[in-house]
Amino acid sequence: MKVYNLFLTGFLLITLFMPAFLAEPCIAAFVPSNNITVERDGMAWGYQEQVTGNDSVIFRSFIDMEAGDSDKFVNAWEILKAENILRDQMKESIKTKPDVKLNGTSEFVNLTDIDFLVSEDALGKIGKESLIKNFALVSYTFEKGMDRDTNIWFMGTPNSNVTINLPAGFDVERTEGLNNESKESENNYTVLKGSFGPEKNITLWISENESYKAEMQERERSIEQNTENKTSETINKTEIVEKTGKAVEARKNPEFIKNFYTWFCQKIQKVNLV
Repeated sequence: MKVYNLFLTGFLLITLFMPAFLAEPCIAAFVPSNNITVERDGMAWGYQEQVTGNDSVIFRSFIDMEAGDSDKFVNAWEILKAENILRDQMKESIKTKPDVKLNGTSEFVNLTDIDFLVSEDALGKIGKESLIKNFALVSYTFEKGMDRDTNIWFMGTPNSNVTINLPAGFDVERTEGLNNESKESENNYTVLKGSFGPEKNITLWISENESYKAEMQERERSIEQNTENKTSETINKTEIVEKTGKAVEARKNPEFIKNFYTWFCQKIQKVNLV
Protein backbone atom coordinates (compact mmCIF):
# COMPACT_ATOMS: atom_id res chain seq x y z
CA MET A 1 0.00 0.00 0.00
CA LYS A 2 1.34 3.41 -0.94
CA VAL A 3 1.80 5.84 1.93
CA TYR A 4 2.40 9.51 1.11
CA ASN A 5 5.81 10.36 2.46
CA LEU A 6 6.07 12.48 5.49
CA PHE A 7 2.60 13.71 5.86
CA LEU A 8 1.70 14.27 9.43
CA THR A 9 -1.37 12.45 9.61
CA GLY A 10 -3.25 9.50 10.58
CA PHE A 11 -2.76 7.57 7.41
CA LEU A 12 0.91 7.05 8.16
CA LEU A 13 0.14 5.77 11.63
CA ILE A 14 -3.02 4.01 10.61
CA THR A 15 -1.07 2.05 8.02
CA LEU A 16 1.35 0.96 10.72
CA PHE A 17 -1.06 0.29 13.57
CA MET A 18 -4.58 -0.16 12.23
CA PRO A 19 -4.74 -2.01 8.91
CA ALA A 20 -8.18 -3.31 9.71
CA PHE A 21 -9.68 0.15 9.29
CA LEU A 22 -8.35 0.46 5.77
CA ALA A 23 -10.75 -2.22 4.57
CA GLU A 24 -13.50 0.38 4.86
CA PRO A 25 -14.13 2.69 1.89
CA CYS A 26 -13.10 6.32 2.38
CA ILE A 27 -15.98 8.72 1.99
CA ALA A 28 -13.66 11.73 2.10
CA ALA A 29 -9.92 12.15 1.86
CA PHE A 30 -7.22 14.06 3.66
CA VAL A 31 -6.89 17.60 2.34
CA PRO A 32 -3.33 18.81 3.00
CA SER A 33 -1.59 22.14 2.36
CA ASN A 34 1.99 23.29 2.79
CA ASN A 35 3.60 26.61 3.65
CA ILE A 36 7.39 26.66 3.21
CA THR A 37 9.58 29.58 4.29
CA VAL A 38 13.17 29.38 3.07
CA GLU A 39 15.97 31.44 4.64
CA ARG A 40 19.65 31.62 3.69
CA ASP A 41 20.68 29.29 6.52
CA GLY A 42 17.59 27.14 7.01
CA MET A 43 13.86 26.76 6.46
CA ALA A 44 10.53 25.99 8.11
CA TRP A 45 7.87 23.75 6.59
CA GLY A 46 4.36 24.24 7.94
CA TYR A 47 1.67 21.65 7.29
CA GLN A 48 -2.08 21.94 7.66
CA GLU A 49 -4.39 19.01 7.12
CA GLN A 50 -8.15 18.53 7.18
CA VAL A 51 -9.58 15.10 7.86
CA THR A 52 -13.27 14.60 7.08
CA GLY A 53 -15.94 11.93 6.64
CA ASN A 54 -15.01 8.30 7.26
CA ASP A 55 -11.32 9.27 7.50
CA SER A 56 -12.10 11.29 10.63
CA VAL A 57 -13.71 8.18 12.17
CA ILE A 58 -10.57 6.20 11.38
CA PHE A 59 -8.35 8.91 12.83
CA ARG A 60 -10.35 9.20 16.08
CA SER A 61 -10.28 5.39 16.38
CA PHE A 62 -6.49 5.47 16.02
CA ILE A 63 -6.22 8.03 18.83
CA ASP A 64 -8.53 5.99 21.07
CA MET A 65 -6.74 2.68 20.47
CA GLU A 66 -3.08 3.69 20.19
CA ALA A 67 -2.99 6.70 22.52
CA GLY A 68 -5.96 6.01 24.77
CA ASP A 69 -7.97 3.33 26.56
CA SER A 70 -10.15 2.01 23.70
CA ASP A 71 -13.37 3.27 25.27
CA LYS A 72 -14.64 4.66 21.93
CA PHE A 73 -14.22 8.22 23.19
CA VAL A 74 -11.34 10.67 22.59
CA ASN A 75 -10.41 12.97 25.46
CA ALA A 76 -7.77 15.69 25.89
CA TRP A 77 -4.96 13.57 27.36
CA GLU A 78 -5.35 11.04 24.51
CA ILE A 79 -4.89 13.86 21.98
CA LEU A 80 -1.70 15.00 23.74
CA LYS A 81 -0.32 11.47 23.70
CA ALA A 82 -1.28 11.05 20.02
CA GLU A 83 0.59 14.26 19.19
CA ASN A 84 3.76 12.80 20.71
CA ILE A 85 3.33 9.55 18.78
CA LEU A 86 2.75 11.39 15.51
CA ARG A 87 5.68 13.75 16.16
CA ASP A 88 8.05 10.82 16.77
CA GLN A 89 6.77 8.94 13.74
CA MET A 90 7.12 11.98 11.52
CA LYS A 91 10.68 12.49 12.74
CA GLU A 92 11.58 8.90 11.91
CA SER A 93 9.92 9.17 8.51
CA ILE A 94 11.97 12.27 7.59
CA LYS A 95 15.20 10.71 8.83
CA THR A 96 14.52 7.54 6.83
CA LYS A 97 13.61 9.40 3.67
CA PRO A 98 14.69 13.07 3.66
CA ASP A 99 12.20 15.49 2.18
CA VAL A 100 14.55 18.44 1.55
CA LYS A 101 17.74 18.58 -0.51
CA LEU A 102 20.07 21.48 -1.17
CA ASN A 103 22.07 21.33 -4.40
CA GLY A 104 21.12 17.70 -4.88
CA THR A 105 21.99 16.37 -1.42
CA SER A 106 20.40 16.16 2.03
CA GLU A 107 23.82 15.81 3.68
CA PHE A 108 23.93 19.43 4.82
CA VAL A 109 20.22 19.75 5.70
CA ASN A 110 19.59 19.12 9.40
CA LEU A 111 16.18 18.49 10.97
CA THR A 112 16.14 20.56 14.18
CA ASP A 113 12.59 20.54 15.51
CA ILE A 114 9.04 19.29 14.94
CA ASP A 115 5.99 20.87 16.51
CA PHE A 116 2.78 18.86 16.07
CA LEU A 117 -0.80 19.79 16.98
CA VAL A 118 -4.06 17.85 16.69
CA SER A 119 -7.01 20.22 17.05
CA GLU A 120 -9.71 19.91 19.69
CA ASP A 121 -12.05 18.89 16.86
CA ALA A 122 -10.87 15.33 17.51
CA LEU A 123 -12.54 15.27 20.95
CA GLY A 124 -15.64 13.16 21.44
CA LYS A 125 -17.08 9.88 20.27
CA ILE A 126 -15.01 8.06 17.67
CA GLY A 127 -18.02 7.55 15.39
CA LYS A 128 -18.31 11.25 14.53
CA GLU A 129 -17.54 12.22 10.93
CA SER A 130 -16.89 15.89 11.68
CA LEU A 131 -13.83 17.78 10.49
CA ILE A 132 -10.46 17.35 12.26
CA LYS A 133 -7.54 19.72 11.60
CA ASN A 134 -3.92 18.72 12.15
CA PHE A 135 -0.97 21.11 12.12
CA ALA A 136 2.78 20.61 12.10
CA LEU A 137 5.85 22.82 11.78
CA VAL A 138 9.18 21.24 10.85
CA SER A 139 12.37 23.30 11.16
CA TYR A 140 15.67 22.69 9.36
CA THR A 141 19.10 24.32 9.28
CA PHE A 142 21.55 24.38 6.37
CA GLU A 143 25.16 23.65 7.27
CA LYS A 144 26.14 25.37 4.04
CA GLY A 145 24.01 28.45 3.50
CA MET A 146 22.50 29.24 0.13
CA ASP A 147 24.96 31.00 -2.12
CA ARG A 148 24.77 32.84 -5.42
CA ASP A 149 23.22 29.94 -7.40
CA THR A 150 21.29 27.23 -5.57
CA ASN A 151 18.74 24.53 -6.29
CA ILE A 152 16.45 23.27 -3.56
CA TRP A 153 14.27 20.14 -3.73
CA PHE A 154 11.12 19.35 -1.73
CA MET A 155 9.18 16.10 -1.45
CA GLY A 156 5.54 16.44 -0.45
CA THR A 157 2.09 14.96 -0.87
CA PRO A 158 0.92 14.64 -4.50
CA ASN A 159 -1.63 17.27 -5.56
CA SER A 160 -1.41 19.14 -2.25
CA ASN A 161 -1.32 22.94 -2.32
CA VAL A 162 1.96 24.67 -1.53
CA THR A 163 3.20 28.21 -0.87
CA ILE A 164 6.97 28.76 -0.99
CA ASN A 165 8.45 31.97 0.45
CA LEU A 166 12.00 32.70 -0.75
CA PRO A 167 14.68 34.69 1.10
CA ALA A 168 14.94 38.41 0.44
CA GLY A 169 16.94 39.19 -2.68
CA PHE A 170 16.61 35.79 -4.37
CA ASP A 171 15.06 35.33 -7.82
CA VAL A 172 13.53 32.18 -9.31
CA GLU A 173 15.31 31.08 -12.47
CA ARG A 174 13.11 28.03 -13.14
CA THR A 175 10.94 25.43 -11.42
CA GLU A 176 10.14 21.77 -11.94
CA GLY A 177 7.22 19.80 -10.48
CA LEU A 178 5.25 22.86 -9.34
CA ASN A 179 1.81 22.61 -10.93
CA ASN A 180 -0.52 25.59 -11.43
CA GLU A 181 2.41 27.87 -10.69
CA SER A 182 1.98 31.55 -9.87
CA LYS A 183 4.56 34.06 -8.66
CA GLU A 184 4.32 37.24 -6.60
CA SER A 185 7.18 39.66 -5.90
CA GLU A 186 7.15 42.56 -3.45
CA ASN A 187 9.85 44.40 -1.48
CA ASN A 188 12.57 42.03 -2.76
CA TYR A 189 10.63 38.94 -1.59
CA THR A 190 9.33 36.31 -4.03
CA VAL A 191 6.42 33.99 -3.20
CA LEU A 192 5.56 30.94 -5.32
CA LYS A 193 2.19 29.23 -5.19
CA GLY A 194 0.88 26.05 -6.80
CA SER A 195 0.68 22.36 -5.97
CA PHE A 196 2.84 19.26 -5.87
CA GLY A 197 2.45 17.18 -9.01
CA PRO A 198 1.86 13.42 -9.18
CA GLU A 199 5.60 12.86 -8.88
CA LYS A 200 5.40 14.64 -5.45
CA ASN A 201 8.71 16.46 -5.99
CA ILE A 202 9.35 20.17 -6.58
CA THR A 203 12.75 21.62 -7.51
CA LEU A 204 13.57 25.33 -7.59
CA TRP A 205 16.62 26.92 -9.19
CA ILE A 206 17.19 30.27 -7.52
CA SER A 207 19.89 32.94 -7.66
CA GLU A 208 20.76 35.99 -5.64
CA ASN A 209 19.72 39.30 -7.15
CA GLU A 210 22.95 41.20 -7.85
CA SER A 211 21.44 44.67 -7.41
CA TYR A 212 19.93 43.65 -4.07
CA LYS A 213 23.25 42.14 -3.00
CA ALA A 214 25.10 45.36 -3.91
CA GLU A 215 22.50 47.39 -2.00
CA MET A 216 22.97 45.24 1.11
CA GLN A 217 26.76 45.51 0.88
CA GLU A 218 26.53 49.30 0.58
CA ARG A 219 24.21 49.38 3.58
CA GLU A 220 26.67 47.31 5.60
CA ARG A 221 29.52 49.63 4.63
CA SER A 222 27.43 52.63 5.65
CA ILE A 223 26.66 51.05 9.03
CA GLU A 224 30.35 50.27 9.57
CA GLN A 225 31.34 53.84 8.63
CA ASN A 226 28.76 55.31 11.01
CA THR A 227 30.04 53.05 13.75
CA GLU A 228 33.63 54.18 13.11
CA ASN A 229 32.59 57.85 13.12
CA LYS A 230 30.76 57.47 16.41
CA THR A 231 33.77 55.69 17.87
CA SER A 232 36.05 58.57 16.77
CA GLU A 233 33.65 61.14 18.26
CA THR A 234 33.64 59.23 21.53
CA ILE A 235 37.44 59.09 21.60
CA ASN A 236 37.71 62.85 20.89
CA LYS A 237 35.19 63.70 23.57
CA THR A 238 37.07 61.51 26.02
CA GLU A 239 40.35 63.26 25.21
CA ILE A 240 38.76 66.69 25.69
CA VAL A 241 37.26 65.65 29.01
CA GLU A 242 40.61 64.24 30.14
CA LYS A 243 42.50 67.43 29.14
CA THR A 244 39.91 69.62 30.80
CA GLY A 245 40.07 67.51 33.92
CA LYS A 246 43.85 67.79 34.02
CA ALA A 247 43.64 71.59 33.66
CA VAL A 248 41.15 71.78 36.49
CA GLU A 249 43.33 69.58 38.66
CA ALA A 250 46.34 71.76 37.86
CA ARG A 251 44.50 74.83 39.08
CA LYS A 252 43.73 73.04 42.32
CA ASN A 253 47.41 72.21 42.83
CA PRO A 254 49.06 74.29 45.66
CA GLU A 255 52.15 74.99 43.52
CA PHE A 256 49.91 76.42 40.80
CA ILE A 257 48.21 78.67 43.33
CA LYS A 258 51.57 79.80 44.73
CA ASN A 259 52.91 80.62 41.26
CA PHE A 260 49.75 82.45 40.33
CA TYR A 261 49.94 84.50 43.57
CA THR A 262 53.61 85.42 42.85
CA TRP A 263 52.73 86.46 39.29
CA PHE A 264 49.82 88.52 40.53
CA CYS A 265 51.99 90.36 43.14
CA GLN A 266 54.58 91.18 40.48
CA LYS A 267 51.86 92.70 38.33
CA ILE A 268 50.67 94.85 41.24
CA GLN A 269 54.20 96.07 41.97
CA LYS A 270 54.73 97.12 38.35
CA VAL A 271 51.50 99.06 38.42
CA ASN A 272 52.57 100.86 41.65
CA LEU A 273 55.95 101.75 40.18
CA VAL A 274 54.26 103.37 37.23
